Amino acid sequence: MIVTQDNFSKILTILNTQKIVFIDTETNGLDPYVGHRICGIGLGLGSGKTYYFPFRHLYPNSSNLTQGQLTALIEVLNTIKIMVGYNIKFDLHMLMMDGFIPWDKDLVDVLVGVRLNEIERFPVLGLKDTIERVFGPGSADYDVRTKGILKKNKWTKNFSLAPIDVLGPYCEEDVKWTTKLYLYCLQGIKSTSQTRIWKLENDLTKTLLRMERIGISIDTSYCEKALEKIQERTNVLTERIFSKVGYEFNLNSTKEVGEMFNSLGIHSQEKTPKGKESWGEVALIQIDHPIAGFLHEHRSLEKMRNTYLEPNKTILILHTTYCNWGTITGRLSSREPNLQNIPRFLISVSDKIISSDKAKEIQERIYSMVRANSGARTTVGGSSLSSWGFTGDEKFSDDTEDIVSIRRLFIARPGYSLVSFDYSQMEVRVFLSYLDNKEILQKMAKEDFDFHTEAAKIAFGVTEDNENFKFYRQLAKALTFGVIYGIGVSRLAIQLDKTEEEAKEYRDTYFKNIKGSRRFIHNVAKQVRERGYIVNRYGRRYSPEVGKEYVGVNYLIQGTSADIMSERMIEVDKFLRGVGGSVLLQIHDELICELPTPTLDNYVGKVKELLEYNSFNIPLKVDVAICSPSWAHKKG
Repeated sequence: MIVTQDNFSKILTILNTQKIVFIDTETNGLDPYVGHRICGIGLGLGSGKTYYFPFRHLYPNSSNLTQGQLTALIEVLNTIKIMVGYNIKFDLHMLMMDGFIPWDKDLVDVLVGVRLNEIERFPVLGLKDTIERVFGPGSADYDVRTKGILKKNKWTKNFSLAPIDVLGPYCEEDVKWTTKLYLYCLQGIKSTSQTRIWKLENDLTKTLLRMERIGISIDTSYCEKALEKIQERTNVLTERIFSKVGYEFNLNSTKEVGEMFNSLGIHSQEKTPKGKESWGEVALIQIDHPIAGFLHEHRSLEKMRNTYLEPNKTILILHTTYCNWGTITGRLSSREPNLQNIPRFLISVSDKIISSDKAKEIQERIYSMVRANSGARTTVGGSSLSSWGFTGDEKFSDDTEDIVSIRRLFIARPGYSLVSFDYSQMEVRVFLSYLDNKEILQKMAKEDFDFHTEAAKIAFGVTEDNENFKFYRQLAKALTFGVIYGIGVSRLAIQLDKTEEEAKEYRDTYFKNIKGSRRFIHNVAKQVRERGYIVNRYGRRYSPEVGKEYVGVNYLIQGTSADIMSERMIEVDKFLRGVGGSVLLQIHDELICELPTPTLDNYVGKVKELLEYNSFNIPLKVDVAICSPSWAHKKG
């Protein structure tokens, strides 16, 4: 532990000769954007030597180094070319608050390396669990011991309260094991020929770090107005439910909700794992009674309030965390908060008159929700439909007072505009590229290509003037996604509202006429059975279970799509940095960028071009929309 000037000077001299450093930080909280800061820095040189630099320990009589020494250490770290850490973006955000500059460095996240090595077999990827999994039980006992001391003394939420001689050795152990895991992962990545995707992920880490640090602006005044509207509507719904039932009860109590429905002679078709009646969303959808719709609306509005509005009503810039290690396939995930799950639908906060066309749309949406969640058939309709019309529209207008849009919260900074770049049918196009079907590949290159339309024509021999063409297009779409997501005949029958025999016949016709589809699926299953793994276009390896080879198709398609997006995000980030723009959000197949308004027209086309290009010459198409003044205001 470095607590004297002599030792500090010696270590700085050593650090000045290093090209690679392993790092871990200890902090007084988890969010640098609300004032949490480093209380200590752990460094390793890869040779087995580790050091701890204490700076802001609050434990009485702590031998902290000075602010000047922290500045000097950061200046030296700024000269290091390669930084390695476990979940390194967290440490870098903290270091940047004290002047660290990461943009000219190679950033290596060992956590991403663990994901590439472990794939799906061990979903718990925390440092302690990973150490014990790789190096054996008991190897991470230091973590258990230290966490026990921190918990006993109530230091777990603020590590700076702990003594240096407790936290320092703990941090050094983290650095030591991060170094060992790095070497372990590097060997595994090389032996499985995943070096290409490993480099891509390391480059992506820097892009994600920049996106997280920039954040996205929040319109707090709109947030307040939306909260008021939702409060008024939930009050109306509460009174309406109580009036119909005849007494008041706790709307948030599953037990009391169940007793209320049972008193009306209504029982749930859904069961909990313990066999009791479930009253969740899928259960409510299947109940043909207005109260079910009102209760679902009430719950949905409460979720909007608690998840998206209340937490953001005083936040000017919202920062998320992107995880390029959070999924098996390689897709990014977002957390704290999850900005990939922002509802695109508008929310009505008043009663709506439902037209017959709207009723059909609502009913189809209800059917889709049930099929997606439970695979059950449902006959919901009639009297309950009017109470399900509070959400579904997507086109936002400031002139409509009785509408709330969560995407309306997200706005551009002054002088900038938000721009949405959205891949059109990306996973479908990647699926087609795996089929090696020249006829379809040629059609894909056309500007107005729509695969579901083409698939209906090819698979079922119909033309667009056929009176049932809409059904056949929907059928082709269901079959395509059935292949991509591994949906079996029984689930497909439910989605198509057909018998299993009919669904199987449609599927067989699809495979017969969409040349290459059956061969592709067969080859995936064969590779899983014969060698135990499959590899996507970027070399990312997957190991589906034997007997569940169908998920391998999804891994290849979704994984390749995700890796293309990652590859292109890196290039877009590089370009926008040079022109004063930024990548702000990634929502699977969509990027939200922020570009200077005066030069908007100069750069939108270039970003679109960068996204449509890819290493495998797959004809990809990107739809562009200007989102001004907010994400909800999309103009093509």
